Amino acid sequence: MGGDKVRIEASDPLFLHPSDHPGHILVVDIFNGEDFDNWRRSVMIALSAKHKTSIIDGSYEKPGANSPLLPYWKRCNDMVLSWLLNSMHKTIRDSVLFCETASEMWKELEERYGQSNKARLFQAQKGVCCISQDDLDIASYFNKAKKLWDEFTAASASPRFTCCKCECEINARLNSYF
Repeated sequence: MGGDKVRIEASDPLFLHPSDHPGHILVVDIFNGEDFDNWRRSVMIALSAKHKTSIIDGSYEKPGANSPLLPYWKRCNDMVLSWLLNSMHKTIRDSVLFCETASEMWKELEERYGQSNKARLFQAQKGVCCISQDDLDIASYFNKAKKLWDEFTAASASPRFTCCKCECEINARLNSYF
């Protein structure tokens, strides 16, 4: 390339819009250690809108030392790190501050705060079974029931192979199991 400037297209995960800045807050509710699943979903929606999910899930790997994309990747990684840090309470932020990459930080948060599917499913089942209107108006009760039902649906979703190479028919067996 010899001095040529790399052109990053708007659809590329490394693209940063001129309005993107390190002080940006991704989500309205700052993560304080509770309700990780909802916070995670909100963050993923925000990052998806910015084409940055591959930065935190690790699928857009750090380019090699000689790659002309390396400075762009570093800048984008640092921007995503800033956005994530700005979306956390100080005590949580301080515990992940020294992660080198956004994917490392995301993985650490997932391991620390993400519940196993069985625990999430149990909590969601319990919530759906024990819901009562009490003194809620009908709209508030509906919203509460809808949230619980959506959490139950998300927790009971089983993983599926999507590679189209499955020879063991795991998807069919999982469907018959549930």
